[in-house]
Amino acid sequence: MTVSTGGTDRESAGGIVVCPVRFTDDLAAMRDFLVLLGLAPRVESEVGGWVDLVAGGGMVALHDAASSDVGAPAGMSILSFQVDDADFLARSLRSTGFDDAAVYDENYGRVLTVADPLGEQVLLNERSGDLYGYRVHDPDLCNPGTRVVPVRFTDQTTAYARFLNRLGLAGDPDPAYAVFTARGGDHGSVGIRRVHRDDLPVVAGPGPSVQLTVTSTEPLDDVAARLIAAGHEDAEIVNEAFGDVLSVTDPDGQPVQVHQSG
Repeated sequence: MTVSTGGTDRESAGGIVVCPVRFTDDLAAMRDFLVLLGLAPRVESEVGGWVDLVAGGGMVALHDAASSDVGAPAGMSILSFQVDDADFLARSLRSTGFDDAAVYDENYGRVLTVADPLGEQVLLNERSGDLYGYRVHDPDLCNPGTRVVPVRFTDQTTAYARFLNRLGLAGDPDPAYAVFTARGGDHGSVGIRRVHRDDLPVVAGPGPSVQLTVTSTEPLDDVAARLIAAGHEDAEIVNEAFGDVLSVTDPDGQPVQVHQSG
């Protein structure tokens, strides 16, 4: 999975990768858990506290909850992205009514912030080639058939669909559930599920909470067997109306789903 970093045309400048951030009390355990699902580490902070992992489509970043400067609790996952050109995307967003889109220089790089339809700040980190202070791993070790699909729960499905479209994801709203896919390559997707109960499978906190979900072309029986062998004994496959789903509790005590894909 690669995103252009030096292009000047409109498509490359707008490149986007789905990259939810999970705050955790046990980064090593979450890292190993995601590897079991088919992801592979890409870069890791040499001093600890941060690692991002890639799938065949999309990424997941892990952040030590104790060092979070926004006070995010362990187990919380937030909707986040990586982009090629934050300035380009900020101009595009402002031209379509997202007037609060702004780019800031942070210690870790440049970041674009914009409020989503629920009024929560979504972070879009500009992709950087400066890996000083990081260990680089081989991202090709990931399972190419695994795709990251964080799920956002909302009662504003149409407005959220427009928001994701403006970020550069392709998809159409649906009253129940819809998937929006990053354009320009296999760069992950975002699911929008309409809220239908108060007991949502997410940890609330500062930011747009999502549920970690992946899809896999690997037989779910094989994924479940690997998880159970590693000690995740509650892994089970459930037959839903829309297809088979593997459900398992991650090291932070949060429910994670793996959906079978073709």
